Amino acid sequence: MIGNSIRRGLAALAVLALSLSLAACVTVNIYFPAAAAQKLADQVVDQVYHAAQQGRVEIETKPQAASPTAPSASAAPSAWQRPSRNFGPEQVLGYLGNAVFQSVSGTARAAADLNASSPAVQAAKASVEAQARQLGPYFASGAIGYTNDGLVALRDAAAVPLAERASLPGLVSSYNSALQNLYAQIANANGHPEWSSQIQESFAKAWIAKAPAGYWVQGPNGQWQRK
Repeated sequence: MIGNSIRRGLAALAVLALSLSLAACVTVNIYFPAAAAQKLADQVVDQVYHAAQQGRVEIETKPQAASPTAPSASAAPSAWQRPSRNFGPEQVLGYLGNAVFQSVSGTARAAADLNASSPAVQAAKASVEAQARQLGPYFASGAIGYTNDGLVALRDAAAVPLAERASLPGLVSSYNSALQNLYAQIANANGHPEWSSQIQESFAKAWIAKAPAGYWVQGPNGQWQRK
């Protein structure tokens, strides 16, 4: 009878461990790493501004380093490995506990950094940088500026020479498409296309906070101000 009670208790604990494991897995799927996104946005924005001012078209972002403690797929035993014939309740709990730990650890690793090294992200960044350089004179004159939603808008058409005025809206539209593509590619590279708008919010803060002196940016209420 005592043996049956122990087994029932262990079975209940096993169900609890399984529930925690599934909850941890869900957390990995829905958690947006805001701090990592802001860190990446700050890095990319710094590089775009620097390159535009220096006349460079190249952006270099260090690829995401593999965790030194993460075992390889071939070497790591599966948390759901089929037990042997003598696999008891204690061992079942051990495997379930390990699954919970791996899921929670996966959440922590996802929050630590974002992957920005994919070819699609690199191409998107190069396009943003090249167009930012082309638009440099219009930023400097105050004709255009960064909005509070991570894009660019025409602010003062009178600051543009008449011969160039007709082409500027198209340049602004093209640049906004490049910016939105960058945000989308970063989200896609990290397996979460739904993060695109949140990544855009992170970049919006960076574009405004790091804008060079003389650039015009929008405040939270939409008012324009010169850096």
